[in-house]
Formats: sequence, structure tokens, C-alpha cells
Amino acid sequence: MKKPLAVRDSIAVHLLQAIICKREVIRPSPKEAAKLAVEHTDCLMNELDRKKRENISYLEDWCAKKVLQ
Repeated sequence: MKKPLAVRDSIAVHLLQAIICKREVIRPSPKEAAKLAVEHTDCLMNELDRKKRENISYLEDWCAKKVLQ
């Protein structure tokens, strides 16, 4: 039985799929697309970790405003 992907790997796979789907716009090579996916994944994970550390509530505020509208 295969081991499930880690969260970071799973996010990178989804981002790679999105980059490949938008290939008409940016046209990266496979290696460039993989690098972009990993860079975007690391950036997203850093932002999510920072949010937890700093207890930033802008996402909760945004969601509350959207619900109220």
C-alpha cells in the first residue's frame, strides 16, 4: 500500500496542475513548473504558519464581512 502524500507535497501537486493548465500564459518547462509549484507551496505554508504565530485575523474578518453581505 502506498503512503499518502504529505500536506506540502499534496499542495505542490495541486499547484503544479494549475500551472500546467495555465501553460498558454506562462509556458514554463517541466522543471520550471515544478520549481514554481514548490516555491508557491513554501510561500503559502510560510504565510499560514505566520498567521498562526502572529494570530492575524484578517482572513476571519474577511469571511465575516462576506457572510454579512
